[in-house]
Amino acid sequence: MRTITSKMLGVVLLLSATMTFTGCSTVDDGDYTAPITLTEKVGGKWVLNSVVQTDEANARTKTLTDLLDFDTFVINLNQDEAGNATTFSIEGNAPLLLPVSGTWQMDHDFTKSDNTASRILLNDGKSETALTVTAVPGNTKTLEYRLTRRTNGQPFVSYTYNLMQAVK
Repeated sequence: MRTITSKMLGVVLLLSATMTFTGCSTVDDGDYTAPITLTEKVGGKWVLNSVVQTDEANARTKTLTDLLDFDTFVINLNQDEAGNATTFSIEGNAPLLLPVSGTWQMDHDFTKSDNTASRILLNDGKSETALTVTAVPGNTKTLEYRLTRRTNGQPFVSYTYNLMQAVK
């Protein structure tokens, strides 16, 4: 009986010591860091890699990069110190398919759970232009978006811009 009691006492002491040492952990998990938003990823100065025109009626494509001065296209998506979208401006001699300046924002700050594409909304004070984001910058600093023109609600032509982040 005495050996059972001493064994039980030993087990209880061992468990108590283990709980004491593991319960007093001083590991700091760090401070809260807000998640990175799409606005933070998309913001910055972007230069054109390529632009492709797609005829939405018959799915024919044509590369416009070296035509009509598209190779001079630059878009600046400016942000404030907190990473919020502010203004945008377009530089270069490419045809004016987009407004030249104004304000911009993302339609949603994070990737959408319903698997639909996010949109960049450009507002020049007169109208709002929506650009569908088809590739988000990540490990590769590449942004891709599509501008779709519609008539009577039906798409008839789209322009897919592939851009890389400008070297600062």
